[in-house]
Amino acid sequence: MISPVLAKQNGETLREHTENCLALYAKFREIFPYLDKKTGYPEFYSDVARALFYHDFGKAAKGFQEQLYLYGKRWKYRHEILSVPFIDSLIRKDTDFIKELVLTHHKTLDELGDYVECEDSLDASFAERLSEISDALPYLNALIDEYGRLCSPFFQVKDRPSSVKILNFQKEIWEDLYKKINKNQRSPTAEYTRLRGIFGKGLVNSCDYLASAGVQTVLKPLPDIHQVFSFPALNSIQKEAAATKGNTIIISPTGSGKTEAALLWATYNLDKADGNRIFYTLPYTASINAMYIRLNQAFSPYYPDEICVSLLHGKASYYLYLLYEQEKFGEVKSLSRRIYSPYKVMTPFQAIKHFFSLKGYEMGLLEMYRGLFIFDEIHAYDANNTGLILAMTEYLTKELDARVLIMSATLPSFVKKIFVNTLDITHEIRMVEPELGKYLRHRCTILDGSICDHIDLIRKKIREKKKVLVVCNTVKRAQEIYSVLRDETTERALLHGRFILRDRETTERSLASKSLLVGTQTIEVSLDIDYDVCFSEPAPVDALIQRFGRVNRRKGPDGMPLKGICDVFVFTKGSEFDQYIYDPALVDQTVRLLSDTQLLQEDRLQEITDKVYENGFGADREKFQDTKDRFSKLIEDLMPYHSTSRKDSDFYRIFRSIEAVPACYADPYRQFHIDGRIYDAMQYVLSLSLGQYHRLKGLNRISQTEYGLIVNARYDPELGLLVDEPDHGDALV
Repeated sequence: MISPVLAKQNGETLREHTENCLALYAKFREIFPYLDKKTGYPEFYSDVARALFYHDFGKAAKGFQEQLYLYGKRWKYRHEILSVPFIDSLIRKDTDFIKELVLTHHKTLDELGDYVECEDSLDASFAERLSEISDALPYLNALIDEYGRLCSPFFQVKDRPSSVKILNFQKEIWEDLYKKINKNQRSPTAEYTRLRGIFGKGLVNSCDYLASAGVQTVLKPLPDIHQVFSFPALNSIQKEAAATKGNTIIISPTGSGKTEAALLWATYNLDKADGNRIFYTLPYTASINAMYIRLNQAFSPYYPDEICVSLLHGKASYYLYLLYEQEKFGEVKSLSRRIYSPYKVMTPFQAIKHFFSLKGYEMGLLEMYRGLFIFDEIHAYDANNTGLILAMTEYLTKELDARVLIMSATLPSFVKKIFVNTLDITHEIRMVEPELGKYLRHRCTILDGSICDHIDLIRKKIREKKKVLVVCNTVKRAQEIYSVLRDETTERALLHGRFILRDRETTERSLASKSLLVGTQTIEVSLDIDYDVCFSEPAPVDALIQRFGRVNRRKGPDGMPLKGICDVFVFTKGSEFDQYIYDPALVDQTVRLLSDTQLLQEDRLQEITDKVYENGFGADREKFQDTKDRFSKLIEDLMPYHSTSRKDSDFYRIFRSIEAVPACYADPYRQFHIDGRIYDAMQYVLSLSLGQYHRLKGLNRISQTEYGLIVNARYDPELGLLVDEPDHGDALV
């Protein structure tokens, strides 16, 4: 009896793993069609299948098998290298692409370079490692004999391999390949196809990783979603979206069903095989989490016991940890990062990061091929991030055959023009009268002075039992105003970005019951809250529109706002620090134009938005163009089989603030890390802006520990981090 070769520590044999990989390959081939034509390589799919057949032959080495049987024992070589020579058992001339995929399916070329032999090396040679396979050669030959049976379902087998009689392969068989790949990638005239390598590696890795996780299928989007949302009737934007092909823009008021319209558009744009991935992007974590729950609840009944929606953002793992029990959490977390679920709810940066060549980026680009991308709240991005998104969407649509939907309640015309011209958008969907008239919900009043000058008016509204929303531009001002008002009601909350994750999550879950909510720009996101009146510090018109969108959201059976028309107030003055957040010229222009407008009709808001942004990005115009050009060049320079040594966390630091833990939580944070309870430790993390971080560091109030940064500032669970007050050891835990 021939002894089996194991592929996995759980006892799965090489034969079983190979069969599982090929079964998944069949699913992926259906989900990602036309890759042979896209890469200009007719043998693309069959060569990927061949690579999957051979990719783990090197695991037959004695040292690797001992590593599986004796947990913890390390084998200091790469099984991929030993797998490559067996591909020559195929009776065909060109096997280079197959070998490339096998050689690089775990390690990049840069990492594999460490195994190229030097004359004075003391490490075991290729020949010595290859000799470890001798005892398992009968098993591998038995598997080679099954090549036709295993591969014939996927392509016409004309290259049945011959048995390997003796292991007399030379190291040059892989080292010459290694050198050839590097040479081809650096030659502008080479026939080497970049997309062929990227998609090929992405496909091999996806099949291998999912098979290793015990996954047996890959989900598709629903071909019809009318049943999911049970529409009594579609409104005009939903009807048009459901019949529109190609890149599109939707501009429609908050609460007008844009989410459903976007999903109708995506469903209508599915390939015949219905395999496309649907990416729903939003700018803020809170709105992404809310959308994840909403879509998960809507779609899950149609995917029994399957994970049909993925959550992807910088702190997604922590949020999933709160939602699911331990066993389910591990599965959801793992599959969310794979090409498995058809619906992805995420920040745009989850897509952008793949173009920075982070490890595994080939799977990310494969997943985006022919993808359907929804960019909601596109107005929320600054010049720098808009440049990144524009460069990425240009590549997605023109090189990866993706389709893009841009959405906003009120979109500055200059931003719309940028996307229309770059993406060749020919469809624009807008709500028109008489439907548009149903979205008149707000009466705007400009109040001279600052919020501090009108505290009595805010108190009056609270005492009239109104649900009052107060929006400040800085955390410090929000903390001050909340402290002044909190004695007015016990049903109160403060929301800003300087709470630890645990307290912020608790607050967000309780907002529906709060009669007073004071906050910062975090309130502008798609939180499902409905207040009666809003008081706001001055801000650009697009930010104010989002703030007002948290007021008078509910509609009656006739489609009209339940509360009629509600008041929103804007003060003419903010704090001295507002100039670091918003361009004063944009704020002044907004206040001036709103002074002449009481009833906030949607068409009037568009006029104001265009006048406020008549100079486009203004002083940030060069930043926008420079970012777009630099990122486009970075995308052009992508090379398969290479990746950067940067980690996801390094990437996020480019765009996000610095994470730290208040001093009062340093001990439990450290203990959770010691105990291996990483996600429990994350509950104590909050964000500091780069400016705050450097200022506090200069005051010696930032400490670097083995587990992360500790900030010496007083923390109050109700107020958040008080950065100007050092922690003297009396803060609440």
